[in-house]
Amino acid sequence: MAFILVVSLAILATGLLAYRIAAGVAEQNAYRLSQDTLNKTSQALDEKLNKIKTSIFSMMMNTDYRRAVGLEPSSDFQNYYTHLSALQSVFIQLKLIEPLINSILIATPDGQYYETSKIGLPRQSFYSTTLYTKAKASSDRHLEFWIAGHVDPFYNEKNDMVSFLTEGAMNEALSGKYVLANVKVEELKKYINQYLDWNEGRFMLLSREGEMIFPSDFGLFPDFNQNSAVQHALQNDEGYFDYQADGKDYFVNYKRLGSAKEWVMFSVLPKSSLLQQMGNIKWAMIAIILICLLVSILFARLLTRLLLLPLNRLQTVMKKVGLNQLNVRFESVFRDEITQVGYRFNRMLDEINRLFHEVKEAETEKRKAELKAMQAQIDPHFLYNTLNTIYWKSQLQEHEHVQNMVLSLSRLFQLGLNKGRELTTLENEITHVTQYLNIQKQCYTALFDFQVDVQSDVDIKQHILKILLQPLVENSILHGFKNKQKGGFIHIRIVQNGKLLVLEVEDNGEGLSAIKEPGQELNGYALYNVQKRLNLEYGNDAALHLASEPGLFTKATITIPSYP
Repeated sequence: MAFILVVSLAILATGLLAYRIAAGVAEQNAYRLSQDTLNKTSQALDEKLNKIKTSIFSMMMNTDYRRAVGLEPSSDFQNYYTHLSALQSVFIQLKLIEPLINSILIATPDGQYYETSKIGLPRQSFYSTTLYTKAKASSDRHLEFWIAGHVDPFYNEKNDMVSFLTEGAMNEALSGKYVLANVKVEELKKYINQYLDWNEGRFMLLSREGEMIFPSDFGLFPDFNQNSAVQHALQNDEGYFDYQADGKDYFVNYKRLGSAKEWVMFSVLPKSSLLQQMGNIKWAMIAIILICLLVSILFARLLTRLLLLPLNRLQTVMKKVGLNQLNVRFESVFRDEITQVGYRFNRMLDEINRLFHEVKEAETEKRKAELKAMQAQIDPHFLYNTLNTIYWKSQLQEHEHVQNMVLSLSRLFQLGLNKGRELTTLENEITHVTQYLNIQKQCYTALFDFQVDVQSDVDIKQHILKILLQPLVENSILHGFKNKQKGGFIHIRIVQNGKLLVLEVEDNGEGLSAIKEPGQELNGYALYNVQKRLNLEYGNDAALHLASEPGLFTKATITIPSYP
C-alpha cells in the first residue's frame, strides 16, 4: 500500500502539472482561433457590403440611370414611364452582378423608379418615410450609410431587410435624389453562417445603438444586446469578454466593420466547444494516469505475492485443514523462516493423523462390541423360553414337536450367527423371523397366528442389518398378547419405497398406553436395542416408529436405506 501510495502521488503530481501546461497552451490556441474566425468573417462581410456599394455606384454610371435622374443633357422628365421601362434592364443587370441585392428603389422629386416585377405598396413615397428623415439628418458631405433591420416600406416583402442608402450621384450634387438597395437579413445570415463551424455558437451583428441586425430572433441569447459587456463593446472597435446564458459559459469576440462603421460583429462561441481540445487532453491525461496506476498496482501485487508466497501457501494449507482435509501438506522451494514453520506444521498434521486413526480404530472395535453385546442380550431371553418349552414337550412325549422345535432352533441360531457378519440378506432375515414364530407357536399353542407379505418388487437378496424383525414380533407376543388366551394375529409386511426399505410388524394385541418417538426410551429392552443398533449401523438414515390404539393394535415400522 505504501508503494502504491508513493507511485500514485508522483503520477498524479506529474499528470496535473502536464495538464495545466497543455491546457494553457490549448486555451490560448482556442481563443486565437476564435479571433481569427471572427476576423475572417468580418472581412468577408465587409467585402460583401463593399461589393453591394460598388454595384450601386457602377449603376450610377449607366446612361439610362443618368437620364432618369437628370444627369444627362438629353434627360426628359416629362417621359417618366419611358425612364421606368429603361431602368428595368439596369435593375436586372445589377442583381446579376450582386445576387444578394433583393430590390432597388430610386427616389426623385419627379417620381420613384422601382422594379415592376415586384409587388409594390401603393402610394408609399420615399419622402414620407423615416429613411428620408435619417437622410436629411445626416451631416456627411456625401451621404451613404447602412440601415439596420427593418420592414421594406416600398415592396410587399414580409422579411426583414438591411438597406444601403446613398445620394443619387457619386461626385455631383443632386439635391433630394436617393438610391436605396435592400438586402434580405436571412440571405445575409446564410452568407455569414458559411463560416460557422460550431453548433451552439453563432455570429451576431448589432448596430451602435444595440439594435439586433441579425439574427432577427434572439434565439439562444434573448438578452444579449442588454448585457453591460455588450453595450460597452458597441462603443469600441474590437475586443473580447466572457458571457453566460442558460447556465452555459461563452467566449465572445467582437469587431467593428469597416464598410458599415455603425455595425459591430460578435462571435459567440461556447467554451465547451472552444476548449474541446482541453477536454481531450484532460481525458488523455486521466487515461495515462489510470494506466500508470494500474501498472503500479499490478507490479505491487506481483511483488507482494512473491514476498508472501510461502506464507500464502501455509495459509491455504491451514484453511484446508480447517475443512478436515488432513491429507494436505505444506510445500515450498524456499528455505526461509516461514518454510521452517510450514515443515513443523506438516509434522503436527502427521501426528494428528496417527492419533485420528487410532481413535477411529478404537471406535470401530467399540461399535462392534456394542452390537455383539446387544445381540447377546436378546439371545438368552429367547433361549430360556424355547428350551423350557422343549423340556415340557419331551415330558409329554410330543417327540415330533420336539424334533421340529430343535430343527427350527438350530436353523434360527445358524441364521442369527451369520458366520459373524453383521449384515444378512432380506431373505435370510425373513426365514429367521419365520423360524422364530414357528418356535413361539409351539411354545404358545393356539395363542396367535402370523402372516408374512413381501411386495413383489422387493429385492430379497439385498443386505440389511440382521435380527431386526425378531425383537419386534417377540415384543408382540410377550406384551401384546399377555392377556390373551387365543385369537392373536401378527402381520409382517415388507415393501419398497423408492430407495428406502420399509419393514412393518403389526399385531392385534392390547396396544400401548403412550407412544414414544425414536430417540426416546422405548418400552422393553428389545425395542431399545433395535433402535440403538439402527443408529449405530445407519445413523440418521434409519428410523423406528411405533403406532398404537389401546385395545386394537400396535404397529412397529422400521425404515432403512436399501442396499444391493
